[in-house]
Amino acid sequence: MTFEELKDKALSLPYEPGVYLMQDKTGTVIYVGKAKKLKNRVSQYFQDTASHTPKTRKMVSQIDHFDTIVARSEFEALVLECSLIKRHMPKYNILLKDDKGYPYLRVDLAEDYPTMQMVSRITGDKASYFGPFGGRFVTQHVIDTLRLTLKLPGCSKQFPRDLGKERPCLNYHMNNCDGWCQLSRSQKDYHARMEQAVLILQGNYKQVAGELRAQMETAADKLQFELAASLRDRLRAVAKSSSSRPGRWPTPTSSATIRTKRGPALQSCIM
Repeated sequence: MTFEELKDKALSLPYEPGVYLMQDKTGTVIYVGKAKKLKNRVSQYFQDTASHTPKTRKMVSQIDHFDTIVARSEFEALVLECSLIKRHMPKYNILLKDDKGYPYLRVDLAEDYPTMQMVSRITGDKASYFGPFGGRFVTQHVIDTLRLTLKLPGCSKQFPRDLGKERPCLNYHMNNCDGWCQLSRSQKDYHARMEQAVLILQGNYKQVAGELRAQMETAADKLQFELAASLRDRLRAVAKSSSSRPGRWPTPTSSATIRTKRGPALQSCIM
């Protein structure tokens, strides 16, 4: 495609979240990126190239065509981006990155109180690793989204060491955390919540929604309306993270096979 054809194609893209794959004349993927609005982000490459960095200009000069995949939420686009980077290891993702590597998200469900950790590499332990993600900011955004969605702790307290030692922090009073530092909260419930975080990272939104809906209905039948309302709020948050209402979920990026107009199928980023 000519530069003008690339520009016209970019301007025809939707104002929706998704990922884009820049390819050279041989069909090799040379760069993978994600966008909150595909049209705005991709068209920037073919506007005023004088404002680009030298490396970006060189990358743009090698683009022969590009493909896009529309996602149902920015969060889904983040997870899909990590899948594509892992699969293709594009040349310019490596050259243009501004940190020491692509981070992973680590969760070890064998621990009594598992946490979501950002790590730089995969070690030989039995923990679950997700990624690589496009950078530290992206990885932290995924962690923060899951914490808020499932009301997991985001403070510096360590469990079980700090259980019951202090009053719940501001996150609890702002309804961003369920106060896991309180002795009234059980380890079993915390572990179940972390298992739901892993399911979401694997793309199993529907399973998490089903669990929450069943718990909500049980609580309502027992006249535990405060608990039912809390479960309803979490169900809505999970739906929002996939940009879809409960009962209508996106295809899981962890197990889905997605085909673009060119090239092979794109697989999971789950380790």
